[in-house]
Amino acid sequence: MFFLLSLCQKQENHHVEAMEYITLNNGVQMPIVGLGVYDIPDKETQRVVEEAISVGYRSIDTAAMYHNERGVGDAVRACGVAREELFVTTKICEPCYTCDETMRTVEDSMNRLKLDYVDLMLLHWPVGNPAVMWKTLEKLYQERVFRAIGVSNFYPNTFPEIVEGAQVMPVVNQCEAHVLYQQRKMIDYLRPYNVALEAWSPLAEGKHGIFSNHVLMEIGLKYGKTAAQVALKFLVQNGIIVIPKTIHRSCMEENINLFDFTLSEDDLADIRRLDTGHNVTGWPSDALTY
Repeated sequence: MFFLLSLCQKQENHHVEAMEYITLNNGVQMPIVGLGVYDIPDKETQRVVEEAISVGYRSIDTAAMYHNERGVGDAVRACGVAREELFVTTKICEPCYTCDETMRTVEDSMNRLKLDYVDLMLLHWPVGNPAVMWKTLEKLYQERVFRAIGVSNFYPNTFPEIVEGAQVMPVVNQCEAHVLYQQRKMIDYLRPYNVALEAWSPLAEGKHGIFSNHVLMEIGLKYGKTAAQVALKFLVQNGIIVIPKTIHRSCMEENINLFDFTLSEDDLADIRRLDTGHNVTGWPSDALTY
């Protein structure tokens, strides 16, 4: 992998080993495990995010289409952790065709978050005019409104629209990825660009019996870990950023407690055989794009 993993020396919570960080292609460090807040009502989001931060999370992933940016921003300001220790991601979903439209969409997100800057701004889908939208994000990145910029759900039929002529390379491409859909072709595709893969739905939305999968459970027994922890560790150990969603403290602790064990080569080989090569969420994916 091109990306450097480093350990945060300060342990924030007795339940959690030191967080690992991935160094993005612009030098910014991003926690390799974060909290996703998709489909959490805005009125509940502040509580959920504050609880996650108290557990030890330092990365929060939201988006305009989640309609809970306001709750994320409120939690960041109220949690008692210094802003520079937190990593906030949001995403533009609106199909913009001009710089002005893109600027207005960004301004709407910033107004809801009420933050001085966003750590990572993504184009959520390849909609509108991605090339124009990307140029606008590049300008705002240069103005330090964002610490990093990237894309989400871009595959080889749309990714070139971003990188061809780009002054700033995306730091991540956020796509569906989990042990049932391991995105090995995408990892190979992104490698020459030095772009990290970030996994949304890293636990496959709990589908296809992933939490009771006998391979994951048997591996977990060796380390005193659950199937979910083994599934997440597989991604993390392969340098993939994960943002599992949960509203429950016990699951928050489970999902982040990944740094006190290492999967063996035999474990990794067994898990690779779980790959179906197909997505499970029903969202548009990579079919016919390679």
